[in-house]
Amino acid sequence: MYNKRGQISLEYVMIVGAVLLVTIPLFFYAIYEANNKIRLNQADDAVNTLANAADTVYSLGPGSKKYVWVSIPNGVESQLVSENEIMLVLSIFGGNSDIHASSKAVVVGSVPTGKGTYRIAVEALGAGRVRIGEDYLDVTPPVILRVYPETGEGQVICPGFIVLGADTDEPATCNYNLDTDLDIDDMSSEFDGRGLTHTSTIYVDQDETRVYYARCEDAFGNEMIVGSKIEFDTGVPCGAEGTGGLSGLNLSDDVGPPEVHLISPPDNYMKNYSWVDFEYNVTDTNNSIEFCLLVAEGINYEGNDITYFSWNSQPERNITHNMTVIMEKGNYTWYVNCTDNSTNHNQGQSEEIWDIEVTKTFTESFLNSCAGECGYLGYSDGFCRENPNKCDDIEGGLYLESGDELCKVNLAGDPSRDTCCCIP
Repeated sequence: MYNKRGQISLEYVMIVGAVLLVTIPLFFYAIYEANNKIRLNQADDAVNTLANAADTVYSLGPGSKKYVWVSIPNGVESQLVSENEIMLVLSIFGGNSDIHASSKAVVVGSVPTGKGTYRIAVEALGAGRVRIGEDYLDVTPPVILRVYPETGEGQVICPGFIVLGADTDEPATCNYNLDTDLDIDDMSSEFDGRGLTHTSTIYVDQDETRVYYARCEDAFGNEMIVGSKIEFDTGVPCGAEGTGGLSGLNLSDDVGPPEVHLISPPDNYMKNYSWVDFEYNVTDTNNSIEFCLLVAEGINYEGNDITYFSWNSQPERNITHNMTVIMEKGNYTWYVNCTDNSTNHNQGQSEEIWDIEVTKTFTESFLNSCAGECGYLGYSDGFCRENPNKCDDIEGGLYLESGDELCKVNLAGDPSRDTCCCIP
């Protein structure tokens, strides 16, 4: 009987041992897997927390700063904070895994790689950059890798609108100046773009030589001490991409310039509305039109010289075209200059140069005037008159009852001119 009990006990021990032999490795494997998942989650949470903080301060603008707490797991082999990416390289499962997050901003700096919990600064520096951590220091000025337009020997740029530009090796702000290389703060014009590409559109007439100098500054205040030269000539014939030297072509059929005529507003027009619609027509016998440039220049009511530009790209011939400009109160002259797409890039200016006076600011036009009420409903202008019948005296005039109260406001309540007439 005791032998039987002993045998049962031995079998029980053997069964328990077999169970433990199987479950103990599974138990430790589960702990190992859970630990790896925790490490992965910590690394993922760290890079995403930093990326979200970078987006926040970036949206708030240069000088914005916040601190975030992140936990770095053990086994981080390396880190990378560059361009728009924050990355931790984690040793896991017998290899390396890249854990990364993207930011809208260009990020610089570094992330700790040792295990622990850290309070990390995230600061917007300007030029589209955000610094991760406080131990990153850039003492090298940006380098201009390329300027454009680029021309070879004997090549010329087509006259008209030209893209002036510079590409840099790091995010920066860049300025440029005509003829003279100056300190960046003394340069007259600023390029658009705070990343690696910086451009500005300028207008250059035919047969000109232009020399510009460009300098750049990064977010850490490192400035270029010598400007990069941008030099080119304009002329015809010229190449389709802005470079020329096209000899041996038959140019006999593209020597005639476009013919341009102004349509409206008519000469000596008084506009009681800051939103001015200019209309013109262009024709050309042999060629299509590359672009038309409207120039309105004069003196505003404060006595300052002012010039407005507007342009149409590839307008059709023999139809009416429109350009809309919001203008300050003042007296101006305006004309339209068109360039065809021939090899010669022939230019033709309107024979007419017309005068126009603008009597309302943008705010006055839209907030408290008959003209503003008419403009809101899609009409081109509005005038206060004595009665609705007077609207018929204006060519195409239409009575707008809802604008009557605005006429009273504008004329200090004078009931003799309390009718609003709109012009289509």
